[in-house]
Amino acid sequence: MKTDRGVNLTVGPYIAAIDMGSNSFHLLIAQLLGSEWTRCFVAERKVQLAAGSASGELDGAAQIRALNCLAEFKQILQPYGAVPLHIVATASLRGMRNADYFCKQVHSLLGVTPEIVSGEQEAELVYLGVCSGAVNLGVEALVVDIGGGSTEFALGRGARMLRGRSVAVGCLSYLRYFPGGRLDQKNFDAAVGAARIEFDRVVAQLALPAAVNVIGCSGTLVAVEQVLNTRSGRSDGIYRADLQTLILDLRGFDSLDLVNFAGLPADRQSIFGSGLAIVLALFEALNIEMMRVSERGLREGILERCLKA
Repeated sequence: MKTDRGVNLTVGPYIAAIDMGSNSFHLLIAQLLGSEWTRCFVAERKVQLAAGSASGELDGAAQIRALNCLAEFKQILQPYGAVPLHIVATASLRGMRNADYFCKQVHSLLGVTPEIVSGEQEAELVYLGVCSGAVNLGVEALVVDIGGGSTEFALGRGARMLRGRSVAVGCLSYLRYFPGGRLDQKNFDAAVGAARIEFDRVVAQLALPAAVNVIGCSGTLVAVEQVLNTRSGRSDGIYRADLQTLILDLRGFDSLDLVNFAGLPADRQSIFGSGLAIVLALFEALNIEMMRVSERGLREGILERCLKA
């Protein structure tokens, strides 16, 4: 949880966005200053709404965790007054048979019905959130967001996405390649291979230019960068050589739950192994040696879309 400044309604009105992801929920509160906004408060909570949903329905325990998190967000929002709130749900609710029932519970709690966006819409929001705050993007940029249930690819120029794709590859959903949480070379390679097939297909569909500026965002890539920065002292992105060394060190753990690296948040330990497999597949599919990482993402994209509407 992070607070940048106190509540001051004399400066300008506030606006808020909630990103209900498959693994984590994100809250962003911003203050409007003319046609611009400034971040005032951000919070992230591990919810794992998509856990136990392989049957096509949201798990009951996951729904309780989600509603408890949203109740906490509601308490955080109270000092800001009647804040316009925008809620977006992604792969966590797409295709779930009981999604409508859950959304009604969210509406009863917060007075807002979550918008369940498609994969391409999610990619566009991610691109908007990352690129609206970026500088020196070059001619074209590819933004990649590895989430809990899906990975989004957004190719664009400036502040406009040209083409977007979403694939069902996520650090939470890919736990299925590690039965019983067992972390061994066979399971890791299976996860890398499955993700690589999906990513190769997307890269071909996007018809990427020879030179493209690749920017990563969201929890998985941010966590990988944090660990690598702690190990190397660098803070300018993810390097393939450092990533490969980290993966070699991952072999020292027999179970996903035991994974523990300096700089790795405790709430990401159990999914870090599957996330590393996906990141490796991404680097191989894109054939890149380095990727910059942005702290901005979908939640910022939600606000940018609201202000441009």
